[in-house]
Amino acid sequence: MKRPTSTLLRILIVLAAAAALRIWGLDWGLPTSEHYFSYHPDETIVLNAATNVDLLSGQLDPGFYNYGSLYIYLLNIAIAVAALVGAINLGGDPLSSIGEFAKVYMTGRIVAVSLGILTVYLVYALGRRMYGKPVGLMAAAFMAIAPLHAMHSKFMAVDVPATFFLVLSLIYAARIPKDARIRNYILAGLFAGFAAATKYNAGLVLLSLIAVHVACAKGRPMFQAFQPRMLAGVLSAGAGFLIGCPGVVLHTQTFLRDFKFEVIHASTGHGLLFVNTGSGFMYHLTHSLLPGLGPALLAFALLGVIHALLRRSTANGIARLLLPWRAQTPMAETAARDWMLIVFIAAYYALIGMAEVRFARYIMPLLPVVSILAARVLIESEQWLANRSRVAGLTVALIAILAIGYTAVYSASVGTLLAFRDTRDQAAAWVKSNVAEGSAIGLPTTPWFYTPPLLPEFGLPSPQDRLEAAEASADLIFVVDGRKEWNADVFNEAAPDYAIISEFEYEDRKRVRDADYEKYMSIVRREYRLEKRFVRRPSLFGYRFPMQWELPHDMSYASPEILVYSRRFATGG
Repeated sequence: MKRPTSTLLRILIVLAAAAALRIWGLDWGLPTSEHYFSYHPDETIVLNAATNVDLLSGQLDPGFYNYGSLYIYLLNIAIAVAALVGAINLGGDPLSSIGEFAKVYMTGRIVAVSLGILTVYLVYALGRRMYGKPVGLMAAAFMAIAPLHAMHSKFMAVDVPATFFLVLSLIYAARIPKDARIRNYILAGLFAGFAAATKYNAGLVLLSLIAVHVACAKGRPMFQAFQPRMLAGVLSAGAGFLIGCPGVVLHTQTFLRDFKFEVIHASTGHGLLFVNTGSGFMYHLTHSLLPGLGPALLAFALLGVIHALLRRSTANGIARLLLPWRAQTPMAETAARDWMLIVFIAAYYALIGMAEVRFARYIMPLLPVVSILAARVLIESEQWLANRSRVAGLTVALIAILAIGYTAVYSASVGTLLAFRDTRDQAAAWVKSNVAEGSAIGLPTTPWFYTPPLLPEFGLPSPQDRLEAAEASADLIFVVDGRKEWNADVFNEAAPDYAIISEFEYEDRKRVRDADYEKYMSIVRREYRLEKRFVRRPSLFGYRFPMQWELPHDMSYASPEILVYSRRFATGG
């Protein structure tokens, strides 16, 4: 039996590692005099929504419901507190005081990173509650080093906060097999409501509460959902959602407009980004879970899920689901908790697997659950083998240690993308030092966050504003068609001296062999030479991390590849 101080030391080490991986690079891409907005495309949207709110005066409408409002409210509170203590000066035009504007972004990131680090501790608490301290510690270690969670904890976005509330809901639901008091139902439901009020699909965690309730109750499952305790949990979830997102009743039309947009968006896709990418179920496995966890943790996670599926408890749970009219005896505590996790994994993965939009961050709510199942299968395997062969038990322990070390190095390597100078900044500095004033620069699309900040307005939220800023530029002439992307005719009309292309612009058009892209690039290859290539790959201490996979779109916001071409027979500059 481990002494309390020993356990405390271990969890503190895990939390320190989690904090280091999440705080390192926290200032990535913040607004500067070179670019007025964050390099993360969603942060400005979230911040604009937060500034529309004034909780003290009762102004609860962010005017934006593509996400729930709870994180937006937390951000508004954090900004107000920071201003109150003098950490931020909110007076005047933010673009005329860009340093203060950057602090506002940083405030939102501090909220997110704090919830991300706390989530690691909650994973320990959930794993300990479900399967014991060793599982809790290892699960927390896995969560601490998970590259996707470590990276996205740095962003002022909703995915990490939603996962925080989701794990809180699971903690109280996991208590029910041993303590079925109504208090646990209410708190599990409340935090499920908070999760949904942060990001709507995270509300599926309520199914775990229903699953564990049915698993632990006597009699016919079809009647269990109507028990007072269960009804209290469901009503509590509704209350939590209304507290965190009151716009559903106060501004119903706006809420339905934005919610409908998200439903249509999920079913129709995101431009060319996920076109011809096959099954969403396989895509998330190979393009979200693999880079988001790394191969070692993914292998353990899959073993953990299979282990849980093959247990008799899962068969009993499926029988309850398929035969709800048949009287059942309560499942054992561990079996009920197994079923609680399996139901959530199945429902949530089915939802994101069927969608046409497949960002890697969509798997975020699964990471705590699969971390626990991965830790559980390793701990149980080590214990089972150690009882039969000391060498075999030590081998499993060594494999776990090596996997943690490998994944920690991978996660730190990914972190360097945010910790060091971004490729856009490098490209912009090169252009300003090497391209003559008055030169013409061709851009295939309207400049945005993915474009080197040759003008600070390139990050403006409105495409029209960005285009107008480009057209009004005095130092450089920007050749871009705001009506048609990748319009090769601009070369005939203007013959720019340079062409600058971002990975975010060409990657998917190249993959699907888009005709406009091919025509545009045929001219670039024929009439231009590659002058400079700015690229950064995950690396540590100068050594590139060996990867057989590519980072997905939303793990590539930092340091996209930038290509600078110069005309072979320049007409100017």
